[in-house]
Amino acid sequence: MNLSDIFLNNGQLNWDAIGAISNIVLVTALVLITYWYAKKVSEQTDLMVKDRERNKILEEVQDFLTPTIHHLEKEIEYIQNNNILWSKRRGVGEFRPMYDGNEPIHRLFNTSSAVLKDVIYKYPELKSKFSSHDNFRDKLSELYAKIEKEVRTPEFEEQLRELLKRFNESKEGAKLDNSDSVERRIGYFIISKFNPERSTDSSEFLHDFWKEYRNDLLKFRDTTRIKEYDKEIEGTLSQLKELDEALLEKLETIREEYRVKYNLTKYEINPNEEW
Repeated sequence: MNLSDIFLNNGQLNWDAIGAISNIVLVTALVLITYWYAKKVSEQTDLMVKDRERNKILEEVQDFLTPTIHHLEKEIEYIQNNNILWSKRRGVGEFRPMYDGNEPIHRLFNTSSAVLKDVIYKYPELKSKFSSHDNFRDKLSELYAKIEKEVRTPEFEEQLRELLKRFNESKEGAKLDNSDSVERRIGYFIISKFNPERSTDSSEFLHDFWKEYRNDLLKFRDTTRIKEYDKEIEGTLSQLKELDEALLEKLETIREEYRVKYNLTKYEINPNEEW
């Protein structure tokens, strides 16, 4: 049977065959159009879902991953350079911000952060690491508080006031403010073995006073008990630095995976950076 046998019947057009073929063609076309439309709708839906997901990921990157990565980098740098200043505010021990505006060691586990909860939900192993980080921080603060009790004796307070008086008498014009605030700050320098720098956060007189009398004042740290505390601090900082490096590597890996998967730009990853 050839094509003419299908469309011709006794020399006449076989309309039944033509109708059947036409129906097949129409049905096939309809199926193809329906498939194409469904595919386009699916693609559009996937695109909308991915766009919403991308916005969510961008929030995680900008509000948590990048800031935490920057903090960990700074924290490692502070530990390496032994550049940590501990103090008290309203009776609570804290690590004061440095001259670049960064706090040497701050908490990573913020239970009120919805973004952090989202990250931990996807990477539950981070929860224990963040908790360990904050536990190290608390331990360090407790050790510095113990050193404070050892250092701030009546003898120390008397010696500090005498040195401040001697310093001011040797200066002409403006003097170093001999106030409780200044005495407390100098005390924190001793407790933390911290060397202040000239900056907007540290007056020239305070820096000069510390440079001239630091050795006299650091003698108040020279006790057996404080030496034991210093060893504990050194060991805790070493553990914290090791944990920071592991956390930094993990968070950088997560951020890089996000960058590749969602085609994030440098500006989106770190909008505060100057490019």
